[in-house]
Amino acid sequence: MLEKVKQLLDESKRVVCIMGPEAMIECGGIDLWAPDNLFRIEKTYGKSPEEMLSAGEITTRKVYFYDFYKKEVIKNLPKPGPAYEAIRTLQDAGIIHEVISFNIYGLEYHSNIHNVIELAGSVYVNYCPVCKKLYPVDYVQQSKGVPLCEECKAPIRPNIRLHSEKVQNNLYTQASLACKNADMILVLGMTLSGNKIRYCTGHYEGDRLVVVHKEPHYTDKYADYALNMPVTDVMTYLANE
Repeated sequence: MLEKVKQLLDESKRVVCIMGPEAMIECGGIDLWAPDNLFRIEKTYGKSPEEMLSAGEITTRKVYFYDFYKKEVIKNLPKPGPAYEAIRTLQDAGIIHEVISFNIYGLEYHSNIHNVIELAGSVYVNYCPVCKKLYPVDYVQQSKGVPLCEECKAPIRPNIRLHSEKVQNNLYTQASLACKNADMILVLGMTLSGNKIRYCTGHYEGDRLVVVHKEPHYTDKYADYALNMPVTDVMTYLANE
């Protein structure tokens, strides 16, 4: 089936990649929802990752939010791996047109990939909600306690979508239009089980919807092709063959 996907890729003119958590984890990112991490986090912080990374937590318990955020989310930032290099190669060749990311680590931009729609935001962008001054991620990492704006002393916040926050409709509109206009979609490192991914791919009208993730999943039946393989293995093959 991998050879068939390669053939379809070569025949396509407007390919969209959708990047999920497995692609980020293969680059050294942490899966906060892995069973071992989930148990450790709930034991350490008394709450689930969803609760710790929620709008309610940053609003009412900023000290606890940033203690968790700095120790668990941005302590060790992943770096782009071969899968992202392969995407850049295919984009430079004019094959991949747009990339939709569900991750928060900006791996696409660090790979010089363009036409990226970041649905979950990026840890590399932080801002003051009062004066709008921007701050890099290392400012947050090096701050003591809650990072404060140098200008107005207000608590700054990361530009990521926290749990229970509303989705930015303009971003999902861009993503759905990208999928609607695509002649092939590669869903890399996630299943088709979430409402957000189904919203994006639901606008696709073609017959080249490919999902790539390690373990078989019941939603694979909704794809035209399903490859239960590491994202890195698939993308390096598609870029190099």
